[in-house]
Amino acid sequence: MPSGLPNDIRESIAIANAKSVAEQPAMLSNLAFANLVTNTNLAQQNALANQQAMYQMSVTVTAKAVNKISDLSPVEALAITKLDTSNDVAQQIADLKVAGK
Repeated sequence: MPSGLPNDIRESIAIANAKSVAEQPAMLSNLAFANLVTNTNLAQQNALANQQAMYQMSVTVTAKAVNKISDLSPVEALAITKLDTSNDVAQQIADLKVAGK
């Protein structure tokens, strides 16, 4: 049964089909590589965000600890010194500090 298409058009369609079939593995390989690169990039961004959050938390904890240590009231300082040394010199120093205010 003769086709209504000329031979050169049929041949070009066959070549185009063969070309698209031949290019499919390369296109799929490129797509897989693009997905791998994207996933790796997202994983690195996630790791960096977690690292930054941990850094911010450690800065906050350190600042709170330093603030707690440096802002002791005379009574707290006395209690700590008495626990450490068990002497009354700390009491006398605390009394002098309070009297000086």
